[in-house]
Amino acid sequence: MTRKRPPVPASPPRELSDKERNYVFSVAMKYMKNEDAAADVAQDALLLAHRHKQSFRGDSRYSTWLYRIAATTSLMHLRKQRRRSREVLIAQRPGNDDRPSELDRPSPESSPEDRCAAREAMGIVQTRLEELGEKYGDIFMLRFYEGYSESEIARRLELNVATVKTRAYRARLAVRERLAEQMQHAA
Repeated sequence: MTRKRPPVPASPPRELSDKERNYVFSVAMKYMKNEDAAADVAQDALLLAHRHKQSFRGDSRYSTWLYRIAATTSLMHLRKQRRRSREVLIAQRPGNDDRPSELDRPSPESSPEDRCAAREAMGIVQTRLEELGEKYGDIFMLRFYEGYSESEIARRLELNVATVKTRAYRARLAVRERLAEQMQHAA
């Protein structure tokens, strides 16, 4: 019975060739779909590859290792873009100027008990949305509090409409469950 020897780790090249640079750029272009953004991502990915070349273990081909670095760097840049656009969107929300919105203002015919219950319910909703994280909370607020359509939210947050629908549904379900729990405890 012969034993298999572990593969000898291949060391990465000392300097990246033009072929490898073009490869990293093409991977970045696949994700970014914009030449300028892909060039920035490729530069960051190549810099990371150079900095961490000693971490290449040789378990896979060098090109596979480069692909993972380029793909991960691209995804990180896309995530940053979404976060920035989300922050801009939240800053531009109507009613984000510290004035109470229509939902925050009590109606003239509501009793003090109704207003207190509404404030408590909104507090529960806010707490649950914070637990869910910004991924669900932002979509919930935009959809059910601000009244944006799923397609508007998808366009503004650069997401698929199906993703927005799924996250809105999951957030609504989680909020509903938390409110039901609170009502059972109150009863």
